[in-house]
Amino acid sequence: MGSDGLIELDQDCWVAFAKYNLLLATTFGILAIGVRTLQPDNVLLLVENGAFALLFGAVQTYAWLSS
Repeated sequence: MGSDGLIELDQDCWVAFAKYNLLLATTFGILAIGVRTLQPDNVLLLVENGAFALLFGAVQTYAWLSS
């Protein structure tokens, strides 16, 4: 139980991994919003923070589904 067939982790590890990635996705999402409001001309930083938020959100979803 708790294995996705690719990585062998127990259920507690998957849940911890999902919570950690949820924290990262939320942090980068808030940073993206902050950059958008405080520095609207800094498009590169906005794109980077948005990409990180999507990446960690996807990993978080994968970890929740695997647990």
